[in-house]
Amino acid sequence: MMQRIDSAVERLKPELTELTLKIHDNPELGKEERKAVEWQLALLRKYGFDVAEKYCGIETAYRAVYKGAKAGPKIALLAEYDALPGIGHGCGHNLIAMMSVGAGIALAEFADEYGAEINVFGTPAEETEGAKVVMSKMGAFDEMDVAMMSHPSMESTSSINSMALCCRTVEFFGKTSHAASAPENGLNALDAMINFFNLVNALRQQTKPDVRLHGIITDGGKAPNIIPDYTSALFYVRSSKAAEIAPLLDRVEACAKGAAIGTGTTYKITPAEVDFMDTCSNMALNRLACDNMEALGVKMKWLGDEAHMGSSDLGDVSYRCPAIQLNSGMGPLSDGRAYSAHTAEFAEKARSREAIETSFLFIRGLAKTAVDLMMKPELLVEIKEEFAKLKR
Repeated sequence: MMQRIDSAVERLKPELTELTLKIHDNPELGKEERKAVEWQLALLRKYGFDVAEKYCGIETAYRAVYKGAKAGPKIALLAEYDALPGIGHGCGHNLIAMMSVGAGIALAEFADEYGAEINVFGTPAEETEGAKVVMSKMGAFDEMDVAMMSHPSMESTSSINSMALCCRTVEFFGKTSHAASAPENGLNALDAMINFFNLVNALRQQTKPDVRLHGIITDGGKAPNIIPDYTSALFYVRSSKAAEIAPLLDRVEACAKGAAIGTGTTYKITPAEVDFMDTCSNMALNRLACDNMEALGVKMKWLGDEAHMGSSDLGDVSYRCPAIQLNSGMGPLSDGRAYSAHTAEFAEKARSREAIETSFLFIRGLAKTAVDLMMKPELLVEIKEEFAKLKR
């Protein structure tokens, strides 16, 4: 079976390499990834996929479906392709697109033989608005039996359990006055904001180790001699579990309320970006995929249920169907140095021969995992039993 998958991937290598390099060399920000979508869809159409563009009403989202000759599991492969401002593909989404599109196309012949429906979903703007959140709420993944993807990293690992995230705008409203000649007539919104930050800093000591509270002041006033009547900040609140976010937000709001009372100002807290659920990686599916990668000679670091200190819109998908996001290791830099995502070094590595060759191995591993689910229904039963126990 693996030899057949190898052959399918080998045939696709030239086209997939061209695809990932074109996406890398033409970086597009979230919701603007028109070229990337055009190139992916051209390839998917060529290999018999039926395509729905502007999926879920999102300009650069898509769904490409290949229905096998026989009924079987509905497999979802999730593609990302947005870039970062000023850095380009510093998160390697050009490789994610290649891996998901490549695995989808490679699976077509097996879907006909063993029975399956292969779905490749184009999910834009992961770095900003997180289109998977909207797509999840609209039911895009509800009928999927599994959803899989792989994200480039320095080392290869099992699926990441990312953190739940919410982003809020915090505003304080006061009253201007001359800071030198009539300070008693002012209500200082900047004092309120500074007090708010100090209260949040104190709050950190009373939270669990898996909680992250961090923010920036986006408007701190206009001039030193004018008492600011308005200030604003952007704040992220994260936890390893989405259920714990609401109580944290209540405590953060209490900090804002206290800062406002102490300075005689008023405050407002409003949503600023789309909230992300935590990622609940399906461990049965995770183990199956990692075993297949190990059989290909890739050493996979097993993360288990450990929370990863970042956030992804895959979290919302993982509450809709069994889902995993493996890490495909690109290796260290040429001089042996380590690197992290969202850097120029990562962007450079994401078009390297080593990264592309590793991605082909992950295409094989994802495809083999999907074929296993087609041929061995008992595996899917185990995966779904675990998913049914997920606390929502």
